[in-house]
Amino acid sequence: NTGNQVLLSALIFVPLKCFHLCNGCFFVSLEYYLYNSVLLHIFASSGWFRQRFGKQRNDSDQVKPCSQTSSSGHSNTSGSVCSSSSSSSSVKSSISAKPSSSDQTLPSVLSSPFRSSLRFDVFVCHNDEDSDLAQSLASFLEAPSNGLRCYLQERDCPAGGAVSTELLQAVQDSHCWLLLVTPNFVKDDWCLYQMHQVLSEGPMSQRIIPAVVNMPRSQLPPELRFLFTVDLNTNKEFGYTLVFRAVLQYLKDMSEKKKPSSASQSDG
Repeated sequence: NTGNQVLLSALIFVPLKCFHLCNGCFFVSLEYYLYNSVLLHIFASSGWFRQRFGKQRNDSDQVKPCSQTSSSGHSNTSGSVCSSSSSSSSVKSSISAKPSSSDQTLPSVLSSPFRSSLRFDVFVCHNDEDSDLAQSLASFLEAPSNGLRCYLQERDCPAGGAVSTELLQAVQDSHCWLLLVTPNFVKDDWCLYQMHQVLSEGPMSQRIIPAVVNMPRSQLPPELRFLFTVDLNTNKEFGYTLVFRAVLQYLKDMSEKKKPSSASQSDG
């Protein structure tokens, strides 16, 4: 603003000075100079010259709010804020574009009619002292990337129901039965009762999956020694994966067996 005033003062003062030199009228020149200086001050303070002569420059120099500078000459921090917000929005959009675990394609066998015929995929039999381990295993199997349905007594048994009746129903309504065999398991009469129920439902079948923790195979119940077991002593995550694969393999095998019978029934 000060520079514009000086420039305009010079533009007005020079013609007036020439007028003074040509006509020798010093007082007239001085009067005109003072009169124009007053007008310049009034117009400059009201912004008239800036609106009149600076409009074209402002229009051409108009920039986006993100690149404006402050009157003190320092860059406005809004530029960095806008650029960071735009970059963060692009990062968020790229992240949201990535497929989540729930969007991953599950094995086709999990959508088979045979699998849907029962309510649960895995019945988890365990001692109360091993509830944390049982819940950890169930969480792995029920993860969105795996998609299995597990039965846990403390979570899925309805309140007020007879325990023996509800557990027998859950055993019959599950494709596979996981026995979490620990030192607590073999000492628990209730766990042994559930084990015998499982064995009576599907003896010598792929449906029974013993998972051994903190005990050697030699200490297993005699009824389980003829079955392949999953060792959770050294690597639990790998053992969880083996359990998941065993359940999928059973569902796949049974789904394939059910297809010919369904086709023959439809033909008949």
